[in-house]
Amino acid sequence: LAASTVIVFRNGDAFYPGRKFVINQRQSSTFDSFLNTVTRGITAHFGAVRNIYTPNKGHRVANLEQLVHGEIYVAAGFSSTPVHTPVCDFSLLNLIISCSVFTNGDILVPPARVLIPKHTLASWENVLATVTERVHLRTGAVHRLCMLNGRPVRGSYELQNNHYYVAVGTERFQSLPYHLAPIKLPSLTNFLLFKTCMTDFLPWSTKGVGQKSTIEIVLV
Repeated sequence: LAASTVIVFRNGDAFYPGRKFVINQRQSSTFDSFLNTVTRGITAHFGAVRNIYTPNKGHRVANLEQLVHGEIYVAAGFSSTPVHTPVCDFSLLNLIISCSVFTNGDILVPPARVLIPKHTLASWENVLATVTERVHLRTGAVHRLCMLNGRPVRGSYELQNNHYYVAVGTERFQSLPYHLAPIKLPSLTNFLLFKTCMTDFLPWSTKGVGQKSTIEIVLV
């Protein structure tokens, strides 16, 4: 069994920040030994940890092979009742990440600003899918995120706010001076035109009540 890392929350405790556990042959040779390690690590009010669930759909994890590297799980006690709803209130855990992501091998492309929603952070695959929507690699989808020095990011728990990363696909990471890449700034020739139609109630409006007006906001 290859070493992997997961982050575990306490069932019913929305304020618990979660704890990282490394799973390897030496420390967790069986699923029971992993449960004992989690029991000692999270010191839950319900006592011994006897069940591990996925946070979104409440699927019960039955063995070590079902634990996915970089994912988030919830530890519960002896209760055999499956968790059908998210047991962690991520809105209370400040788990939203805003970061800048470079395109692997291209320092001429400014980093894309990526906002990763709280619910997305529960799945590393969904995080990579979110980055794929913002960073367009020649090889297709984003398979990995790396630090600027090339070290792979192992999961959502390693992401930090306002940090820089490199999106990598099926190709190898290319070590380049990404910090020298241009930063996308507004110019005098570029503007953002934002229009919204709404029922006119603004105090400076000259139209009658019930008529629609168009507001244009231009940023230069």
